[in-house]
Amino acid sequence: MKNHFVLMLVFSVCTSLVLSFIAKKSVKERTRYFLSLLGAFVVLSVLASWLMFPFPF
Repeated sequence: MKNHFVLMLVFSVCTSLVLSFIAKKSVKERTRYFLSLLGAFVVLSVLASWLMFPFPF
C-alpha cells in the first residue's frame, strides 16, 4: 500500500475501533462514538495535510 490516504484510513479505523471499545459500554454508544472519532480523524488529518502542503520538509 503506497497510498498515504489509504494508510491514514486504516490507522483511523483501527484507532477509532479500539478507543470506542475501551470508552463505551453499549453497542449504540460504541457505534456512534466510532463514527464520530473516525470522522474527526479523517477530517483533521486531511486539514492538517492541506495546511502543511506549502511547506517543503
